[in-house]
Amino acid sequence: MWLLLFFWYLFIGCWFFSYIFPKYYFSELFMSFLPYHTLILFVWLIFWIILLYYILKKGSSLWISLKKTFLGLFIILSGVLFILFSRKFNYFYNVDVNQIQENMTWWLKVLYANIYKNNTNYTWLKSIIEQNNPDLIMFVELADHHYANLKSFLSDNYPYTNSTYWSETYVWNMVFSKKKIENRADDFPQWAWRYGYFSVNHENKPIYFYLVHMSSPISKKYFDMRNNQIDYFFKDFFMHQEFHRIKNDKVVALGDFNTSPWSIFYWNFAKWFEWEYINITRFLPIVFTWKSTALPILWSHIDHVFVNKFVKISNFSVVSISGSDHFWFLFNIK
Repeated sequence: MWLLLFFWYLFIGCWFFSYIFPKYYFSELFMSFLPYHTLILFVWLIFWIILLYYILKKGSSLWISLKKTFLGLFIILSGVLFILFSRKFNYFYNVDVNQIQENMTWWLKVLYANIYKNNTNYTWLKSIIEQNNPDLIMFVELADHHYANLKSFLSDNYPYTNSTYWSETYVWNMVFSKKKIENRADDFPQWAWRYGYFSVNHENKPIYFYLVHMSSPISKKYFDMRNNQIDYFFKDFFMHQEFHRIKNDKVVALGDFNTSPWSIFYWNFAKWFEWEYINITRFLPIVFTWKSTALPILWSHIDHVFVNKFVKISNFSVVSISGSDHFWFLFNIK
């Protein structure tokens, strides 16, 4: 029992450290799986309360008093953590997303997909596109072998394309569209990491899209790289908003931000949007968009769809894709 208590106090230390010092790399990784921690805390809080109840029934002695003291302290600390974590979890989902509409005439059907660079299930990829027939497909982690195997099918059905090299290993962000695309990313200088920025016209009015893919924080180096990418992206974003767009333009920013809603870095950029933008994934009760290939029981929420108040969304759904470590998004835009 003492060994078990030792490990749980160690976990409690990790939980408190991550909550109090959220900007550290360890805290970022730890908090990316906050729903797991919240569930574990709830289950073990109940377990230790039951155990304490049975110890209390045994009477009193020095040994039992020590057990009571350690268990009581553990229950208090666990309870405090459970309240903090559950509030953090609920805050993300406790929002009125008024951009979600039904029974309207929709103009554009969008499929967003992180293919996964090593995914070779080309038949499945093609069938998903044929089944849903989107007007606009936005791929991240599209590798050369994907393009070689899907090029003929995509070019026959999607005559307009827009591509951005994301890294030197020929991993792309690429857009395929049935409607004409106006590339906006060449109108201003971008640094080494690039994102897609384009518009599609409807009734002589543009809808602006950003397709982003931040670095995955698999090491401290890439953690810092992702944070720099976030800073650069939003500096550009607000520059575009001030000089390239007018007030009532519709804007959609989506992609693999490699940042969970439980991260302080997520809220740093989410708050930059102020009240004009909302993350559409917040209207789902719980959504996981990525699963670990090394440990498939670990899932997190790192893909997001931000829209401004002029964009209406319908039939938003999460799509499971064979061969990909990400779930995809399918939705309509008005």
